[in-house]
Amino acid sequence: MKLSILSSGSGGNSTIIQSSEGSILIDAGVTGKKLIERLESVSADIKSIMGIVITHDHHDHIDGAGIIARKLKIPVYIHKANYDTSAEKFEKCEIKFIDNEFIIGAFTILPFPISHDGTANYAYSIFAKGKKISHVTDIGVTTEIVKFRIRDSDLIVLESNHDLQMLHDGPYPWYLKQRIAGNRGHLSNASAGSLISELGDKTIKNLILAHLSKENNDPSKAFDCMTEIKETDGLSFKLHLAYQHKATEFIEV
Repeated sequence: MKLSILSSGSGGNSTIIQSSEGSILIDAGVTGKKLIERLESVSADIKSIMGIVITHDHHDHIDGAGIIARKLKIPVYIHKANYDTSAEKFEKCEIKFIDNEFIIGAFTILPFPISHDGTANYAYSIFAKGKKISHVTDIGVTTEIVKFRIRDSDLIVLESNHDLQMLHDGPYPWYLKQRIAGNRGHLSNASAGSLISELGDKTIKNLILAHLSKENNDPSKAFDCMTEIKETDGLSFKLHLAYQHKATEFIEV
């Protein structure tokens, strides 16, 4: 498997995961035009995409999904509760409701619930040919389920949304600061670091910090916070950042 984060942040999110038998998208929250541009920027084979897997129903994760699904004639995999709140975006799309573990091509995909303020909020572990990728963003607090599900991953995409001090001192109104920092909001740099430290998982080869806030974070702060955890705990994964304005290079596992 290999993975590229095509866009990450409040302006829209999408990730492509490829195998030798085809590809999947996790979310499609940017315009169809922009998504195709990002796919082309990393030389992804657009025709290889077999489906779009939705994490939750916030607009920055679903706005382009229906457009791409119709254009490529591929199914959208979504929990029914999320479909019910956003069905108009998926008109004339093939819909496959997610219940438990499911298969797309060579991928076995395991959803697990996370804490956020969407209608139904899920992260995913994706397995293929003995490798494991876990994709965990838009999460207010880590739980034992999350720790259990992401353990033994070769690659983790993990939210590192905000620096607590920057959020506190920033321009957002108090209610929005409370939402972001709350248990159904977004994970801070410090909380992301604590999760990785608690895991102490030396099987992780690559960690991508995602969904960084433009207003309440700085890429260097997120990177330095996790680097300190990595060095203190003697972990050896490669650390990467995801971006809103460009796709990451493919990372192979």
